[in-house]
Amino acid sequence: MSLNIALTGIDASNTMMTVVSDNIANANTTGFKRSRAEFGDLVDSMSKDGAGLGVRLQRTTQTFKQGSIATTDNTFDMAITGDGFFQVKSGTSTLYTRAGSFRTDTQGFVVDNSLQNVQGYQVQVSDPQMTTGIVTGLNLDGTGLVNAAGTFDSNDPLTYNHATSVDIVDSVGLSHSVKSYFLLTVKGSTPPAAGNNTWQVYHQLDGGSTIIDGGTVSFDNATGAISTALSVPTLSFSAADLGTGAAPATITLDTAFLKQGTAFAITDLSANGSLRSRTITNTIGNLQVDSSTMQPKITRMVDLGVNLNSLEAPPVPTVLMDYTVSLDGSLAVPATAPFDPNDPTSYSHSNLTQIYDSLGINHSLQTFFAKTAANNWDVHYTLDGNYYPAVAPPNGGSIVFAAATGIPNLATVTTPITFTSAQLGSGATALTITPDFSKALQIPGNATTATDNLSVTQSVLATNSSADPSSIDATNASNYQYSSALTIYDSLGIDHTLNLYFRKTADNTWNVYRQFTEIESAAQKVGTLTFDSIGMPVKAMDSSGYTDPNNSLSLKMPGIIFGNGAGRQNIELDFANTTQFDSRSITNSLKQDGYTMGSLSGVSVDTSGNIVASYSNDQNQIMGQVSLARFANTQGLKRIGDNNWVATTESGGALTGQPGNGSMGKLVTSALEGSNVELTKELVDMLVAQRSFQANSQVINTSGTLYQSILNIRS
Repeated sequence: MSLNIALTGIDASNTMMTVVSDNIANANTTGFKRSRAEFGDLVDSMSKDGAGLGVRLQRTTQTFKQGSIATTDNTFDMAITGDGFFQVKSGTSTLYTRAGSFRTDTQGFVVDNSLQNVQGYQVQVSDPQMTTGIVTGLNLDGTGLVNAAGTFDSNDPLTYNHATSVDIVDSVGLSHSVKSYFLLTVKGSTPPAAGNNTWQVYHQLDGGSTIIDGGTVSFDNATGAISTALSVPTLSFSAADLGTGAAPATITLDTAFLKQGTAFAITDLSANGSLRSRTITNTIGNLQVDSSTMQPKITRMVDLGVNLNSLEAPPVPTVLMDYTVSLDGSLAVPATAPFDPNDPTSYSHSNLTQIYDSLGINHSLQTFFAKTAANNWDVHYTLDGNYYPAVAPPNGGSIVFAAATGIPNLATVTTPITFTSAQLGSGATALTITPDFSKALQIPGNATTATDNLSVTQSVLATNSSADPSSIDATNASNYQYSSALTIYDSLGIDHTLNLYFRKTADNTWNVYRQFTEIESAAQKVGTLTFDSIGMPVKAMDSSGYTDPNNSLSLKMPGIIFGNGAGRQNIELDFANTTQFDSRSITNSLKQDGYTMGSLSGVSVDTSGNIVASYSNDQNQIMGQVSLARFANTQGLKRIGDNNWVATTESGGALTGQPGNGSMGKLVTSALEGSNVELTKELVDMLVAQRSFQANSQVINTSGTLYQSILNIRS
């Protein structure tokens, strides 16, 4: 009996030595987890006192203790800290490993040293989808003013009641802006009494000059529901209309949510279709680095982080001249004719005042009054000493006074008067002034002494208003207070410089101008940006006074055409990060979402497991994301060699996830996890196995001696 027991002990010691030697042999194996032999005692079940029969191996288990992390120079080397395994594919089988020594093969697939494909979340590239429908969910204000359809002007918000804007996508994946206008043309009785209100609808594509008749729609004034459906329920755009080389588009207008009420509101304004997109999916597959070039992306959005100096003074051009003048009616008609500002004998009275152009630059305006007949006076003007006669002088027209009362008749006075930009000579836009002679009088004077001139100017008031030109000469820095520039890209990836100019027009109010010098000779007004009393942006309005209800701090620049085969382009300026504080004007950040074509220049892996490709255009693109797996019972995994395990019924199925999510371990990039074998412990275990083997061998020797003695006694 003792001999057999000793034999089990020798076998156990040998097994333990095998496990220890395997651990020692793999002390430098990446991701290796040490094993240990677990034994149980053998008992004679037939013995009433439970006599022992020796020992047996119950199982060999692995210890999934964290190994040490060592950095490397390999981009694709990855180590896991915490729970989790990399997933690799061998044929149709999914294996699990902690050894993250990966690389790419000739096709760009990420593989391990056994050329097994590393698994991860796939990137889905979606082609653009053309817009085929627009949902127009609006609540139109039926209490508004009536606007005649024939007076509609898209640039005049007083000629329509409401406007909306929505972006659509054409067949080549470029976006367009569809702006819709709603005019209340027939107004029934006041709500809630029954009656019909009729609305005229117009559409405009990319801010173009062509206005599309969208037909009419009528509502029941009592219920607000549509009583007569929209007469033109579709929008059709030809290839020429779209201007991008796209196929013609027909878009259906869904007016199921179009209603009439007592206040304007947007309930659902959206268009189907989508731009080209690239997203990480939940699908797990082979990770691959695509070495093809990155397609260019057209600029659609510009984010402006600008501070505008609140202390800047706005230019205030003169717009009104208020004359309080008494003219001596007893004077004779001047002997010298025609009028000459340099000859005092050619006029009877004059006055001089300062006026201001759109840049805030002062000019001298001199007004001359020349009597031409009884009760009739011609008005002439000089600007900075220069006389600019009209086709039929005088350049200011004539004032006719009533003989009895001296009250002026202003029917023949020229109003307004305009001095051109060339005449101003300061780079300012043309200056238009309205003269008001309603306070001018003709006094009797002294008829006995014709040489006594009793004409007198009591006052000339020059009234100023904020300058709001539609364009400015950007070559003259006095036309604006601040400017900034950035590079944007067209649909072909060609770069263009967008120059932006900011011109203060009143307290907390700035005009925004843009210029692409290659296609525009002057800076065009984009819109107006207003701020509150603490310097934060409140609202942006385009040149027609429209504010996007979905983004009140954005201005759209539609219909930009660069040529060279590039498609028509719409760019939106976002001023959410723009401020107006007591500080010098400065650009903190300018971001835009376009770029030119790029070639693959490098690949990296971040701590989230994203495989990030870098390109020559300074852009990055995710190629996929490494997925990790964990198990309810890690000890139940079956070791199959080459640092791999397979799932078993004992381990349970794999639970996959992103690195760092939940109980998943975290990734350390350009690093490897070493073996968790501790050589000191293994040497101790080896000595224990050796002593156990020797002791059991001694039992056998002793048992043999006893048996020999017994045999000798019998003999």
